[in-house]
Amino acid sequence: MNYSISKLTKILPVLLFACVLFSCQDDDDNGNVIEGNNSIINYLQKNNEYSIIAQTVVKAGYEGTLDGNSGTYTFFAPDNEAMNIYFSDLGISGLEALSGEEAKRLVDYHLLQTPNNAENFTTGYLKTNAKKVLNDSVSYNLDLFVDSEEDLIFNAQTSIVFPNIDVDNGVLHGIDKVLNPPNITDLMQIDSRLLSFYEELEAENLLSEIQTEDDKTIFVPIDIDLDPFLANQNFTTSEKVNFLKNHLMEGFFTTDFLQTGYFKNRAVASNSNHIDTYFNLTLGLLLNGTSNIIEQDIVGTNGVIHVLDKVLEVPNLYTFVNADADLFTFQTALTRDDQLPEDYINRLMSNDGTESPFTTFAPIDTAFESALLELFPNQNATLEDIDTATLTSILNNHIVTNNAYTLENLPSNVNTLESQIQVIKTDSTFTLTDVQLRQSNSIRVDIQAKNGLLHKIDTLLLP
Repeated sequence: MNYSISKLTKILPVLLFACVLFSCQDDDDNGNVIEGNNSIINYLQKNNEYSIIAQTVVKAGYEGTLDGNSGTYTFFAPDNEAMNIYFSDLGISGLEALSGEEAKRLVDYHLLQTPNNAENFTTGYLKTNAKKVLNDSVSYNLDLFVDSEEDLIFNAQTSIVFPNIDVDNGVLHGIDKVLNPPNITDLMQIDSRLLSFYEELEAENLLSEIQTEDDKTIFVPIDIDLDPFLANQNFTTSEKVNFLKNHLMEGFFTTDFLQTGYFKNRAVASNSNHIDTYFNLTLGLLLNGTSNIIEQDIVGTNGVIHVLDKVLEVPNLYTFVNADADLFTFQTALTRDDQLPEDYINRLMSNDGTESPFTTFAPIDTAFESALLELFPNQNATLEDIDTATLTSILNNHIVTNNAYTLENLPSNVNTLESQIQVIKTDSTFTLTDVQLRQSNSIRVDIQAKNGLLHKIDTLLLP
């Protein structure tokens, strides 16, 4: 008997400690009692103020996904009042009016794959679990904008009212408004750095062009560069519209799709052809040699935004000559000190109708390398070995004034500033023959600038 009492005396403190320990674990920092299984769906179903979002999770088919004792989710839970306001704004009676797919998308946009306590959110974009689906095999996560500069706000309208509720499979935050997946115009209004560009689009009645369901890609310059740039311009209405459209592209182009080369944007030249943008991905994410993408792949429901550090001016021909990685030697030749009297730079930048529009047959770097071997077979020659008069003649042989010839309208003979060049065309390429009967083939045609056309060729045209 004494042995049993002694044994019990030793066990009681251990049992008491265990009770205290489990009692402490049953309360989190917000006074929310955790009883047994306390996954995201368990918590929502146990708390009546979240009954509608709990039913939405079930309708979405996510009851199993958001259950369990382990996980790294963040879930934003709108209460019943927020859900009813959401339904009212949609003009529907309630959850029964949403399809299972619509419920899934709504839940996905309130779900992050990583745990985030309220104090850890910083200004910027977060990828939600909601998808922008391009096809059966390709999709991208929709973005959620966080503003933590003063109060913590999501998508410029939603606040956390009950933060950091610990659940078995992550963390849950009670929020005061439903998070609605934004389109790209919404994103420009949400992010204060992009608001000036949005307002310029609105002022020029261009929002209708990007609020369609057809996907768009927008390169948005930050307001600290856009505002002073526009203040120093004297644009006509049509010039300003073209400037803004120079930042827009049809289609969905994330940076994993872009590659070094030319892509058509929405701006147009005087011949009504769409103007090009040159992307150089060997130097980071550089556009037209001037503007860097500083924040990429911000995904909305109808497109993607890339944030630029500088505006994209509508390019002229010299923009492309200067930016194109294949045209370094051509650009060097045009700007060589002894060619400055020819004023090639300003001429190829001009759009006043004196010589513009131009057609420029731009030889790539290897074209110069081959020509130097041909002109100087017995020496290791460089561009500097070509004398002034000869280099001027060569450069003039690649420039046509007062005509912008696309591949389609190239005539059989073209008069350059130096000589007449013969042309043979196919549906997608052309071959040029110079006065020495040497042939040069096109490797990229119909690159459109505001003041003419540029075609890249593989062999130098000699006079």
